[in-house]
Amino acid sequence: MPTRSQVLRMLASGLDYEEAGRRLGLPPGQVFMIATGLPADGGDSLAPSEQRRPGMPREATQHLANPPAENPTGKDSVRRWLKDRAAADSAMAEAGRARDACPEGERAPGDVHELTDTLTRDHDRITALVKQLKALPGAKQGGAPRHLERRESIVDLVAQALASHEPAEQRHLWPVVREVLDDGDRIAEEALAQEHEGARTLAALAAAAPGSEEFDDLAGQLVDQLRRHVAFEDAVFARLRENLSREDRERLGEQVVRSWRAAPTRPHPRAPQRPAAAVAAAGTAAAVMDHIRDTLGSRPADRRGTERED
Repeated sequence: MPTRSQVLRMLASGLDYEEAGRRLGLPPGQVFMIATGLPADGGDSLAPSEQRRPGMPREATQHLANPPAENPTGKDSVRRWLKDRAAADSAMAEAGRARDACPEGERAPGDVHELTDTLTRDHDRITALVKQLKALPGAKQGGAPRHLERRESIVDLVAQALASHEPAEQRHLWPVVREVLDDGDRIAEEALAQEHEGARTLAALAAAAPGSEEFDDLAGQLVDQLRRHVAFEDAVFARLRENLSREDRERLGEQVVRSWRAAPTRPHPRAPQRPAAAVAAAGTAAAVMDHIRDTLGSRPADRRGTERED
């Protein structure tokens, strides 16, 4: 450990605390404390005599106590080490070969398909894929080629699931939300914006190489977007259960399931970026909306400001 005199001599020669710390192999905040006997975080009010101590700089010292952090995983040597360790882990390799990326369970089991339960079950299936995606090492974590290939296939499965899940919501869920909730227009627009954001991320993933850092970053972005969207919709489902009869929710759920069964397994390459606009223009779910209006009765004129024409 250097002495106070040694540190003060280094400062007198023109070095600052950062450089002195580098030469001594110590954090600059510790070098400051050796020279002055004071902490570098500036947490205490200094008396005039303390401010005049040898080694006391004129500028603030907070930065000496909180030097920039360095992420060792960004180094090529660390990435090579991670990749070698992952490749040598036989238990991980065996578990990876045995894992089936397809979501478990039937998408819409049983005869009763209540809307919120049906969509929540589908959310759970997509969430299970997301968990697998997070568990597999990507390029930044030294993932082996088999890991990168499986990550690509899981992203593809998520895209396939959303290719039928989101259009069904746009056709059967969000028009009802607009109709029965006081702030339904705002909620539906927020949900559609989230879906559009996720679609752009999936499109970028489709263009990125699975072994690239870009793919890793986009995959992490997709995970965050899906989690936020699922939490958002869970709150919407709770309100629908309070404002929409079970009979109507079951009727809508059946329509969602029929949409899934009739949907293509892959998104159409020329599908519009925001298919909800086409859905709204086509006047979909009109029969269901008529039934809901009959069930709820006419709304007060001030409930939504002005009545919206279907």
